[in-house]
Amino acid sequence: MKSTDNAVKVSTQTTMTKFDGVLVTIRSRKSFFEVTQAIESALPRFHIPKLMEYVTHHDRAGVEAYVDSTSKPFSIFWDFEQGSTMRLAGIPIESKFYLVGNAVIARGLFEYSSAAGLGAPVRICVSQRDGEQTRIDMDQNVSFFSKFPEMKPSSVPALLDAKMIKVFEDAAA
Repeated sequence: MKSTDNAVKVSTQTTMTKFDGVLVTIRSRKSFFEVTQAIESALPRFHIPKLMEYVTHHDRAGVEAYVDSTSKPFSIFWDFEQGSTMRLAGIPIESKFYLVGNAVIARGLFEYSSAAGLGAPVRICVSQRDGEQTRIDMDQNVSFFSKFPEMKPSSVPALLDAKMIKVFEDAAA
């Protein structure tokens, strides 16, 4: 940045942090459609526009009540069906991607780092290749969040793993 006055020069800094990740895979004898239906029946949808109504009106009590009502045990914040596109591309697979989380629990991540949004809500992929079992894949939260040194004191990643894996094992059973 060139300046002829006393403006402060702005610079950036990029760091790269290596970490060990762990993939959690839950396999099911149920069909892809049975597993996704079980997930969607068990988890409420979190509607961002509804939340934003409360935020726009500075209604903290409304935010708290809405977040609490959609956080048992987790919410689906977003989903994306990828299988139909893959089939058009000649790949014989059903696949659906979810962002799943609990906004109450996630506070315990954001207390330590604003970068918690990189992994909260948690990414989940349900897929089934033709002739294979259905699988549910997700990053292990403890290993995912280990890349943030400031998150080390948080017990939330382990709590998310325990509760979230159970929810998806139940959907797969």
